[in-house]
Amino acid sequence: MNDSPRRDLLLLAALALLFYLPGIGSRDLWNPDEPRYGQVAREMLEGGSLESFVVPHLNGDLYTHKPPLLFWSIAAFSAPFGDVSEVTTRIPSLLAAVAAILGVYRLGLLLFGRRTALMAALIFGTCYKINWQGHVGQIDMLLAALVLWSVYFWTRGYLAARAEERPRHYLLYFVFAGLATLAKGPVGLLPTLISILVFLALRDRPALREFPLWRGLALWAGVVLVWLGPALYWGGELYQREILFKQNVTRYVDPWHHHQPPHYFLTVLPIDFMPWSLLLPAALVAGWRLLRGEERKRWIFLIVWVLTTLIFFSVSPAKRTVYILPLYPAVALLTALGLDLLARRAAEMQPAMSRLWLRLPAVFLTLVVTLAAVAVFVIGPGRKETEVVGRDLPHLLGGGLAFLAAGLIWATRELWRGRIDRFVLCKAASFALFLAFAWAVMVPRLDPVKSTRQLCEKLVAMAGPSEPYATFPNFDATFLFYSRRFAAADLDESEEKLNAFAARPERVFLAIERDDWKLVKNKPDLVEVYRDPDERGGYLLFTNRRAAPP
Repeated sequence: MNDSPRRDLLLLAALALLFYLPGIGSRDLWNPDEPRYGQVAREMLEGGSLESFVVPHLNGDLYTHKPPLLFWSIAAFSAPFGDVSEVTTRIPSLLAAVAAILGVYRLGLLLFGRRTALMAALIFGTCYKINWQGHVGQIDMLLAALVLWSVYFWTRGYLAARAEERPRHYLLYFVFAGLATLAKGPVGLLPTLISILVFLALRDRPALREFPLWRGLALWAGVVLVWLGPALYWGGELYQREILFKQNVTRYVDPWHHHQPPHYFLTVLPIDFMPWSLLLPAALVAGWRLLRGEERKRWIFLIVWVLTTLIFFSVSPAKRTVYILPLYPAVALLTALGLDLLARRAAEMQPAMSRLWLRLPAVFLTLVVTLAAVAVFVIGPGRKETEVVGRDLPHLLGGGLAFLAAGLIWATRELWRGRIDRFVLCKAASFALFLAFAWAVMVPRLDPVKSTRQLCEKLVAMAGPSEPYATFPNFDATFLFYSRRFAAADLDESEEKLNAFAARPERVFLAIERDDWKLVKNKPDLVEVYRDPDERGGYLLFTNRRAAPP
């Protein structure tokens, strides 16, 4: 690697850490995933044995929903401190976001050159969904980073000048796909493998014949079996049935929740890729019209990657926005390449199209952000909701949006002068600074309506060491994490189990959200001892015996 890419990587890594680190530990763990994954990692550390790391547990029972790579990562960062914290729960996602930004740059450099690579890294790192996932302790950012690097190694092998270099990079593709599978199951391999096979079948049959598919799959299986073999042995029949079939085959073919229509991802991708999705149509048109030869072939691979991933997840009835996170690197590269083409070959594009497809979205976004800032300043102060999260929050949000609007005005000015690369830089910098401010200052203000930590502290203060608690209608891992006590029972949406728990002879405690309590038809005889500050959707804490004051 020569000096320029090395400097680019160091600069991108430093900027990513600068803009992603603020706020990493300034808020509590939020439902549904952060406290659950943090608690699984804590139970690994507390178990202390090899078996406790191979077979995850939650509330002392087998946790069969996900493979353990994220939990291992959280435990590894937490071990030097002796316990899992908000920071150590989120560090794997933050570092995965940084690794993914660097991976987008390396893949862009390999495919299209330095300017496209830099713009793609900036676009990827500042789009809404990637920024969000880089700040929360969930699996999907880690999965996306590993999938991206697997594609990078396949691409490096495919583009290798000498045939003897290809097998090594192809096999590294399968190694990283195996690690991605250890993060979230077969989705770490299947969408990209299908994309590669479809692309080669359509555009390069000779390369398809030399692709070491079966040897690579054997290597992928070997990586996965290093964990899965011992896990199936120690986990027993229940773990085998759940992790192999229910959480993969059944969840994909006949899921039990998150049902959405087939076109769902087409509705969420434009929102989650903001603020860059408004420029994606112009970038795609530019790529279609201007690319020829080898560059067009590489552009087609990105298109196949995006479409195959969308189709793969759209076929399943179950859909969540995070499922398609691994395709965001391809979308960022397509956007950056199109903008770079417009910058390099503006003379070949019709001026009317340039104004319509680039200037209009830029002006529209600037006006929307400006009007939003004004609206927040005018409408925000004095609203009842601010009593819980802080009356100064509207002023902070309005000020942040005003700064963002100023940055977008500057970026639009650069676009009007034909400086598309500077336009991308100004826009990315404006959003990066705004988002860093939001995570460091504004987002932590939402703890009173997003966290149950305060309620857990009341529970621990009121309940004796032997007095059990439960949450209804479902198990809530936040109480495990912040009370440091296992829940006594999983009530599993059953009013019969709820009443049986409330009728226990010893004193028990029940946590339930206000709306869920209203829906209970046969309410048990309980005494309310605490309610959290969120009057609209917060928790209530009950006991079957009046508790002594904390």
